[in-house]
Amino acid sequence: MSICNDKHGKPSTSRQIFVHVRESETPMRDVRDLMLDILRQYQEADKMGFTLGVMDKSSSFTDAISWCAILGKLDHARDSLDKVSKEHLVKSVDYLDELATSFNEKVVMQIQQCRDKWMKRVLLWDLSVVVLLVLAIVGGIFWSGAGLNSDTFLQSIQQRPFFFGLIAVSGIGLVMGLHYVIRRVVVNNMAEKMEDKLPAGMSLQKALTRNARIQHSIFRPDPVGWNLRQRKRLQAITDKLAELREQLGTVLANYPDNKAA
Repeated sequence: MSICNDKHGKPSTSRQIFVHVRESETPMRDVRDLMLDILRQYQEADKMGFTLGVMDKSSSFTDAISWCAILGKLDHARDSLDKVSKEHLVKSVDYLDELATSFNEKVVMQIQQCRDKWMKRVLLWDLSVVVLLVLAIVGGIFWSGAGLNSDTFLQSIQQRPFFFGLIAVSGIGLVMGLHYVIRRVVVNNMAEKMEDKLPAGMSLQKALTRNARIQHSIFRPDPVGWNLRQRKRLQAITDKLAELREQLGTVLANYPDNKAA
């Protein structure tokens, strides 16, 4: 099996590439160490994507980069890098930088905007259902002959407390049940018509569907999975980039273009 693709034809994940690089026996220790540091940050980025629901465990941000040229140098125990390998090494850092810089805007905010739109549609349908139920209840009261006479209505409740209690519980259950049905119907309808604007390898539909699950409140302020831990993870990647840039500069200086690859 080639590390560039798994047996199902999918690009290898950051974890698979990391293990491959770590186990490679290459004289270019500085290149290997740099790649391991880069791939550790890609693994952290993958964890953010998985936690937010925009990716599954078979996907990876490493899909955006071609690793085969660099891996070929490590696998064949070469002692230098050619121009293509250098370009891909630079791109791996550049893409990570771009990802960290724009993650809030291009990923988190996109999910939040879809959540807000979904929430408003659900609440609008909920309001419509409640209004219809209220009208049905008022109609039932008039039909029973009680009208809007509070004394007569209270007397009816006192005479049949179990019956009216059962109606109240059933009404609440019906509203809650319809609410969750509406949540699912609205999110499915949005997912079918949604234009996915997330970076390659991610799915806005998956993230929105995750936010619509029954255990998550419709009023939560942030997308599901976007918490303090993930914010710190993103900041750690950003902080690490300066060190990676320095390591990259050293590695490129160690393998000048005029040296045979």
